[in-house]
Amino acid sequence: MAKKRKKKKVKRNYTRLKRMLFGLIVIAVFINIFIFKKTSIDLYRKGYSSEERKILLDCTEEEILEYLSLDEKIDLEKWNEYSNSHHYYDYELYQRANTELTEMTVIKNVDRLYEIYEELVNLGYSRDYCRKHYSDYRIEDFEVFAKNQIDYDTAKQYLKVNGAVIDDLPQYVNSGSSAIKAVMKYSYGFIDSSVDCSDIYQIDPEDSLTAIVKDRFVLSKNYKPENLVKVDVSRTEDCTNYKLVEEAAIALEDMVSDAKEKDLEIVLTSGYESYSYQKKQYDEYANIYGTWAASVYLIEPGINEHQLGTCVDLESQKVLDGEELVFEDTNEYAWLVKHAYEYGFILRYPENQEDVTGTAYKPCHFRYVGKEAAKEIKENGWTLEEYVLAHGLDYSMKKLEDAG
Repeated sequence: MAKKRKKKKVKRNYTRLKRMLFGLIVIAVFINIFIFKKTSIDLYRKGYSSEERKILLDCTEEEILEYLSLDEKIDLEKWNEYSNSHHYYDYELYQRANTELTEMTVIKNVDRLYEIYEELVNLGYSRDYCRKHYSDYRIEDFEVFAKNQIDYDTAKQYLKVNGAVIDDLPQYVNSGSSAIKAVMKYSYGFIDSSVDCSDIYQIDPEDSLTAIVKDRFVLSKNYKPENLVKVDVSRTEDCTNYKLVEEAAIALEDMVSDAKEKDLEIVLTSGYESYSYQKKQYDEYANIYGTWAASVYLIEPGINEHQLGTCVDLESQKVLDGEELVFEDTNEYAWLVKHAYEYGFILRYPENQEDVTGTAYKPCHFRYVGKEAAKEIKENGWTLEEYVLAHGLDYSMKKLEDAG
């Protein structure tokens, strides 16, 4: 008897449980229907047609909320003129970030990205991260992450280095070098002129004192440094370029003054030279002696670092007076080689370093790089190129795509 009562009780409980579950299912269905209808109404209020709502309601809830978050509805018809995978929200964002692209190209790029989105997310690149970089990453860049299985935590230590090139990321990772050394070695090793490269970059020195200006690294003809001031030092009679960036001007005045206390007379022959001045000089020389001679004995405008306003050509008064034949044989030159770094200057084109600097030995040419950099360059026996390869770029530049 007790067993029968127990069985009946279990059966009643089971029946009650089934009814509860059925009730919950019914409630869930009604809630989903309500949400579906509400979402459809929200999309309708946003301005989406019946056909457009059908397409959007197949999206995830997160994606639908993105469409609703926009101030205006997306013109789906514009995108539907071409075959696409219905990633309208990203089409819109991608086009806003790349206004020069056609709708067809935008669709092609975004749909390619969606093919690897899941893989990117698994590697730590969130959808928000990808969208944030729509303007500065190519689709091929995202594919580098996925194809080489480079996770976000690994990539970010290299990508935070100024000038990092995503195509070179696999080489950075496999190098075992520090981030800066890897980026400079594999992406900008050709700062050393002995390394072959056909790429040409236009640089924007901004406030950098160590910007490399040379063959492959050119200045805009419109570039002119700020804070140019006249330098109060002795100069040759024909010196018309006696301005420098203020910081360099003060350092030069201090250096020349201290040298004078030791009976050394250093004279300025040239400071800041504008692009137009350089071009005039170059063209006149080429007209007289030929373009080959000009290319050998002069530096072309645009790759002449005198345009930076931090470079000087110096001479000894003894040479000007005929007491000495050449600057490098004077006490003034010997003193500069030994002490210029104390004032932030370096001998820019040292002897036997032509392969690295790309320029023949110029004993008269000094460059202001700041005391800290000059001291390190002096202590290590480096060229400016070697310093930059060790420390990285502190200025921006862009590749000139049409350069041969």
